[in-house]
Amino acid sequence: MREEIAGKNSSPLEQLLSERVVVTGLEVQYFEALYAQNMRNLTIPQAEHHQKRLDRAHRRHLSAIRALAQIRKLLKGTAMTQINIADKQINTVG
Repeated sequence: MREEIAGKNSSPLEQLLSERVVVTGLEVQYFEALYAQNMRNLTIPQAEHHQKRLDRAHRRHLSAIRALAQIRKLLKGTAMTQINIADKQINTVG
């Protein structure tokens, strides 16, 4: 799953953030399953605790996705192309 999210030719930072996306996604799934298994036996305060924990995990997951998207956008914008015409070199961004 990490490789699928990171994609081919990803930078070390993209790989690290991809791993974070996978880990936080698994955390969300785990807390959802835990909550679903215990839902009938929970008191209201316990249910609120589970929901808050799930909400925090979901926020971390969205934050990891957002960070990966921002890094990809920044890295894509900094790609520099070098063009040699005769004896002159031209560098272009993008």
